[in-house]
Amino acid sequence: MATNRTGLCPLPQEEPAYYTHILGVTVDWIIVVVGLPGIITAIYALQGLVRADHVAPVFVINLLVSDLFQIAITVVFILSRFFDRMQPIFFTLRCISRIVVRLGITASLCFMVCISAERYLTVAHPIWYRYRRTVKCSVVISSGVWGACALYALLDFAVVHDQKDSLKVYSVLLLLPALPLTVFCSLTHKALQHCRSIQQSESRRIMGALGLVLGIYAVLFLPFCIRNLYFILAAGSEHSTLEDTSLVVTSALVYLSPLADPFLYIFMRRDMRNALDILLSCRGLLRRVVNNGEARSEDLKSQQTAEMSATHIQDTEQSL
Repeated sequence: MATNRTGLCPLPQEEPAYYTHILGVTVDWIIVVVGLPGIITAIYALQGLVRADHVAPVFVINLLVSDLFQIAITVVFILSRFFDRMQPIFFTLRCISRIVVRLGITASLCFMVCISAERYLTVAHPIWYRYRRTVKCSVVISSGVWGACALYALLDFAVVHDQKDSLKVYSVLLLLPALPLTVFCSLTHKALQHCRSIQQSESRRIMGALGLVLGIYAVLFLPFCIRNLYFILAAGSEHSTLEDTSLVVTSALVYLSPLADPFLYIFMRRDMRNALDILLSCRGLLRRVVNNGEARSEDLKSQQTAEMSATHIQDTEQSL
């Protein structure tokens, strides 16, 4: 695909399929309208857990911050659809969008691996983890992750100018978390089966977090990697409708990840069962209200029927 280049800033002459497709437009609006409030709320709630000396939410908070990078670029895409993309401000923002997208998504996957690794350590090596787990340690690891991802994003922008080569490297990097996420989930499940000191509710909370992380990766990220590598290795010279459609769908799945990540907050709380009990209680109360309303409605209908019958009898007697 031909590109317009100003210095180190390339832009394709033709808009990407996702940018102009109705699915891409719809997903962008959903991410901003639904995802942004959800992420901000989850970050605010998780800060309370960090202040209570929980370490796990530090990585979850960084995961949500990486989602904010993706949402910021989504806002740029939405606004640039209403204006000329070659205007200086939108041209500059579209140029650096490649850096921000690479940074946000790679950081997101790295923190997913960190969350899985930490959940495994809490079960398999509880004594070691108890004396090693500090907020400072988590912050140092998080800083290292951000630094490594930023370095990759900058090198990808400054060194790799061919879009196909960039996408190839990017897809391979997104495949790397598949193995550690699967291994940590499997090892944690086995460790929980042999661990007597962890309560069943806590075990469900740990496996819920790992299952959600693995599910997010398998459903939202893995199809994008497989699709890109398939078409790159196929090395077709002509663009096909299937290639464009598959790019739109798999890209939409990746960009939808900010909608799923805030649910990790549920599995970071120790009172998750209480929250579920409250939800069930509210459901039972709502059911009783509905049943009472239906009973009252039936009583009212019966009363109206009896009154109509009495009126009919009186009219009959008067006519006689």
